[in-house]
Amino acid sequence: MSELPPVSTRRPVPDDMFGGRLKGSYLLDLEVVGVDEITPHVRLITMASSDLVGFEYTPGQDLLFAFPDGDLTLRRRYTIRRSDPAQGVADFEIELHDGRGPATRWAAKAEVGEHLEAIGPRGGISLRPTATSHLFVIDDSAMPAAFALLEALPAGTPATAFLVTRHGAKSRPAPAGAPASSLLWLNEAEMLEILSDLHPAAGTAAYIFGERHLVRTAEELLIAGGLDRDAVASKAYWRRDQPNASHGEPSWN
Repeated sequence: MSELPPVSTRRPVPDDMFGGRLKGSYLLDLEVVGVDEITPHVRLITMASSDLVGFEYTPGQDLLFAFPDGDLTLRRRYTIRRSDPAQGVADFEIELHDGRGPATRWAAKAEVGEHLEAIGPRGGISLRPTATSHLFVIDDSAMPAAFALLEALPAGTPATAFLVTRHGAKSRPAPAGAPASSLLWLNEAEMLEILSDLHPAAGTAAYIFGERHLVRTAEELLIAGGLDRDAVASKAYWRRDQPNASHGEPSWN
């Protein structure tokens, strides 16, 4: 890769593009500068660009990538796992999902030197600054977002994460600085059993991300356990009963 320019060249998304839905985001041209198989089911893709120099975002936000899929281009969102705005570099963890989906197929074969277009930052996920403790209920698809949020918490802030996975305990690198006792690796049945008896303390903020049914069920259980609905931030990343939408926005080329 050639040396990065000293200043950003990113371009604001025009107000009339995508019906104004992405106003405030930027068009980004990114290059793969590192590929690392951090587990058999997750590849860490490191992207670099002058567009990422000084790039500002809130932990938990993502980029909307344009992935090639035959003659089509399909768009998928991936959380910024970590970044170095001074160097113009950012990391993304992509779940391989047994080879299904355009992002999975691309990530499984990605090599240094490849280029992708993206738009960002995207998303309204953020930490609740007034919460006295934080509770995460997530599956594999949401671990990058939850881990980025956990790493953004002030030191000493009480936080617990229920990590629902079919890959077993410690199936990917844990967030930096998180006590091992605060991370519980569970299957879905174990998660449901724990949440059925859980009564979160007042001041707790809950973040529930992942498969749609899991998100809805976990939210219902936490509210039944006494958590105020306004203290819950939830987002369904996918549905087990149907594939992702094709995201057919017009091309920005």
